[in-house]
This record gives sequence, C-alpha cells and structure tokens, in this order.
Amino acid sequence: MIREVYYLDYFNGLLEGDKSRCREVVDKLFQEKTGIIEIYTGLFQKSLYQVGKMWDQNKLSIGDEHLGTQITEELLYYCSSKIVPGRHTGKKALVSCINKEHHKLGARMAADVFVINGWETYFLGASTPTKEILKYVDLKKPDIVGLSFSFYINVIKLLDVVREIKSNFPSQKIVLGGRAELNGHAEILTKFENVFYINTVTSLNDFLQRESAV
Repeated sequence: MIREVYYLDYFNGLLEGDKSRCREVVDKLFQEKTGIIEIYTGLFQKSLYQVGKMWDQNKLSIGDEHLGTQITEELLYYCSSKIVPGRHTGKKALVSCINKEHHKLGARMAADVFVINGWETYFLGASTPTKEILKYVDLKKPDIVGLSFSFYINVIKLLDVVREIKSNFPSQKIVLGGRAELNGHAEILTKFENVFYINTVTSLNDFLQRESAV
C-alpha cells in the first residue's frame, strides 16, 4: 500500500499542475520497488476519483480537471514503458472505451494489467464505435473483451454494446469497468452469460490471475 504522505504529495502536485513534483513521487515509488498495479491503484486511480469528485462539487474548474488528467496520462504512459510483460498465457484481450466515452485512462490501466498478467492485449482507446469493436472481436478473437465507461449517462450505451457483442458472439466473455456505477441497471447483466462488472484495477488483477490459471 502506498504511504499517505506520498499520495498527498502527488495529489497536491496534481492540483497545482506541477508535473515534475508528481513525477518525483512516481520515481520514488519505483526506487522503493513499488509495483505498477499499486501505483495505478493507490496513486492514479485514487487521485483521479478525488479530482472527479471535486469537479462534481464545483471545487475544481474544467481546466483544473483536464490538467490533472493530462498529467496523469503522461505519467501513466511513463509507467507503461517500464512494464515487463508476464509469462505469456496464450490468451488474448481486447480493451476499449465505448462510443462517446472520451475518458480512456481507466481503460489504459486495465489494458496494462492484462499485459502484466501475460495476455496479448489490443487497446482501441477512447470513443470506439460499436461496429469497430465488433470488427476487432471477430478479427482478434479475444478470450476477454474489456469495456470502459466513466459517465453514468453512458450506461445505456454500454449495455447496448454488450447486447451487440453477445448477439454476434454468444460465448464471448466480457468485463465491464470504469468510474461510473451501473446503478439500477446491474440486474440486466444477469441476463448474459460471462459478463462481469469489475470496477478497480486490483479486482481486475485478481480476476485475471484466476482466469490465467484456467
């Protein structure tokens, strides 16, 4: 677990738009042999959730939120460059944001978790049209499709994508995740086989460790 003093130093740097300060915290953690998943969970995910909460409460401007997101994105790619893929499992994953979902950092972290666990991973990025997701499911034939959404207004779109995938590929295993909650729509998932809602990086890592052993 990342010490609170490191998190607060990073978060305050994020609020001030001080990328160098944030980078220093990340480098300290690497020097202490902190795992990338711990950094993603205890630093990036935790701070972005707090930034989003403060924006919702009108404590931060849109510019503040965008700056914090941009700094996190740059540091996320910095961390990604240090990933050593896990032992190859022979399994494949396709990770994407749904159409009109422009927040891609959670999906990128998820894609990296697949890589760390030894999965061959294809990341389509933000706001991918459903027809493109379907095309790549057919082309790559992944063992798991990961779909990300961050805004509650996109829940209906998310469920439509799930229906489309299941209609065309009935046995496809799907993992859903993101900052938004499913709210009253969670029960709809019970109508589909092999569809899972996993909303933290740590939970995804635990899930993949079980899947890799199958």
